[in-house]
Amino acid sequence: MNVLEMNEIGKFIRKTRKERGLRLEDLSDDHISTATISNIERGIPHVNKDKILYLMSKLGLELDEIPQMLEKESESLESVHLKFTAIETMIEVGSYQEAIRSLSNISEESLSLHQATVHLIKGRCFLEGREWRKGERELSEAIRLSFQDPYSNQMNLEAVSYLYLSKSRAQQRDWAQALQYVERGIELYQQSQDTKQIIYHLLVNQVIYLDQLGRTDEALRKLEELWTEISLIQNKDLVIQMYRLRVDLYQRIHLHHDAVRYAKEGIQLAIKSHYHDELFRLWLSLGKTYLDLTEYDDAETCLHFVMSMSGLISDSKEWLKAKSLLGQLYFHQEKWDKARETLQAVIDQADKSQDAEIAGQALLLMGKLLKQREHWVDAIQVFIRLTEVASKSRAYALAYKGFDELASCYEQIGQMDSFRSAVEQMYQTQQKIKMRQQRQSLRLLNRGMGSPFK
Repeated sequence: MNVLEMNEIGKFIRKTRKERGLRLEDLSDDHISTATISNIERGIPHVNKDKILYLMSKLGLELDEIPQMLEKESESLESVHLKFTAIETMIEVGSYQEAIRSLSNISEESLSLHQATVHLIKGRCFLEGREWRKGERELSEAIRLSFQDPYSNQMNLEAVSYLYLSKSRAQQRDWAQALQYVERGIELYQQSQDTKQIIYHLLVNQVIYLDQLGRTDEALRKLEELWTEISLIQNKDLVIQMYRLRVDLYQRIHLHHDAVRYAKEGIQLAIKSHYHDELFRLWLSLGKTYLDLTEYDDAETCLHFVMSMSGLISDSKEWLKAKSLLGQLYFHQEKWDKARETLQAVIDQADKSQDAEIAGQALLLMGKLLKQREHWVDAIQVFIRLTEVASKSRAYALAYKGFDELASCYEQIGQMDSFRSAVEQMYQTQQKIKMRQQRQSLRLLNRGMGSPFK
């Protein structure tokens, strides 16, 4: 008997015992203890094989029945696995409440055998409902119990659980923890015919988190390594996402013409695949690239097309980013009235959705616009609000820009006390930025010394 057979036999013995209404104590005697019986049922590999045969004899089970038992049990497991797959599909299409209800259609026996899978499903449902703490608790339980689940290795249950833990952290903008989770998932991934695509989801998310942490060179290197396997990736949405990541990373390192090339290639793929969200993001990235190249007519073509797609995308934040970029374009084109109107609409909407990042960027542009028009008092009010929004959300780099602009305005109108106060705030904000960088460096050093998950 190998380890897999012992695991399956143990579950079959447990099922037989329960079907007959027997307790562990009913089967224990001088030759076999309740602890040993429990170990056999859990598939613990170090149990003496003679003890397994002895327990089987007490239940009237013969050794030569093992192949038939395993085959029958395998069919049962596949049936349960199909139900779980259907439930996970419900989550994918947004019916997560129906997914939770569908768990009640699975037998108690099957649920007890697949506790880790149940916790994974519940965790995903909580994340869909934006209940991060509950979702992460369920996913942690899935990891803890994964060794007991007969489909754990085949489904890469641990790796998948870490993938969703990373997504939860990413939604909360905790990029460092998201990266730790996804890298742990990559470590635990096992080659499996059923889940061989999971590794690509893990690797793409790793690139995203590295990028968000400002580790652009490392993110690009990882993406280029993954690009060698792009023909093997079945999920076209993931492939298109890789194109967008490449465009964004090339923008970061000012390889704008390469960014244009990959944006156009990605757009062609997205058109054929009808992936509206990624098509929107690619056109948005292309528009931003043309804006960086000061090719304003081409940027306007892209951004006006993006605006026409408003009814086809699901992410309102992406829509706000696009509108903010359009306001930036009008600013550079010196279309002051259009720029002011567009940026004010972005600020109002960002305030309603409590999106400090987009509100801050729009306030910075609005302040610069007012400063350009020499509306000093109005510009000062906007920059003050920017520093408040940015400081509250700990966006210190943006807050620093706000104080810098404030100092410039105060100096321009001769308010030197306010000027000195703004300069002092710049210094204090710069110190906060340095402290954050030091903490990040320390975390990287600690990661190099050893993973907290090992």
